[in-house]
Amino acid sequence: MGWEPLHEPSGPRRIGEALDQVAFRLKAPRAQVLATVFDAWEELVGEVLAAHASPLRLVERELVVAVDDPAWTAEMKFFSAELISRINAAAKEEVVTSLTVRVRSR
Repeated sequence: MGWEPLHEPSGPRRIGEALDQVAFRLKAPRAQVLATVFDAWEELVGEVLAAHASPLRLVERELVVAVDDPAWTAEMKFFSAELISRINAAAKEEVVTSLTVRVRSR
């Protein structure tokens, strides 16, 4: 993913470093990458789509997105290549290679 796991330190460490170590073990991206995707979601997809779709998880470069209605599945899939490109540009590395869309159960 463009980064290496941290060695076990002998003393205190920053919370971001600890989170990155856990993320590495779970095959998830660094904490900063997750913040880029989850915190900037509306900026990445736009206000209208953000009102109907939200990121659920990002593991092994697969982003899983939940939509509130099946009609938004097609829109999300149509936008997926652009979204992947935007996320990777914002993260300054290839962190997403595929996108899966799920409809939230009501």
